[in-house]
Amino acid sequence: MRPPTRRERVYIALWELGRVRVAELSRVAELPYPYVHREIRRLEREGAVVNNAGTVEIPDRKAFVMLWAEDKRKIFERVKGMRVKLLPGPEILLSGSAALWAIGKVLSPAGGVAYVRKPEEVARLKSARGYPMTLYSYDDFAFRFAKRVGRFSLPPWGMILADLLAQGMYTRLFEEVFEEVVENGGG
Repeated sequence: MRPPTRRERVYIALWELGRVRVAELSRVAELPYPYVHREIRRLEREGAVVNNAGTVEIPDRKAFVMLWAEDKRKIFERVKGMRVKLLPGPEILLSGSAALWAIGKVLSPAGGVAYVRKPEEVARLKSARGYPMTLYSYDDFAFRFAKRVGRFSLPPWGMILADLLAQGMYTRLFEEVFEEVVENGGG
């Protein structure tokens, strides 16, 4: 079975757009309409989205993130990351607990998740003085929605939260960050 990385494009686009027509979601996610429509029906059966006459929205962001995290675990099982020491910079996306470090919620990015656009970037980014993180060469799509926090780049908050859960970090800290994100409109 292939990892559900295409599915993650749907999650990212829905999280970022909020309320959107299925046709527009297909265009933004750069995926065929029939595939996106099937995914929306699956998400609707799971109670993560509501599809009202072709307009999709997320009524319960926590249920949405929980489902996203289930798929993210499958991705992490099949798309093997490399455990490397990195000095975080703007050319990588910090996610999971590494993103929490970038916003000052934890003391170290060690053990976090980082994404690069191309596998050949790994050799250039390794550093003996860096923090151990799991590095993935990943779909460029997440980089399109990256947010800058100081000198760091972060993927969409929904992806960060899903990565936290996929890393096994369902804690009070997850709840705190989730509440802050939802209060700020999911940005």
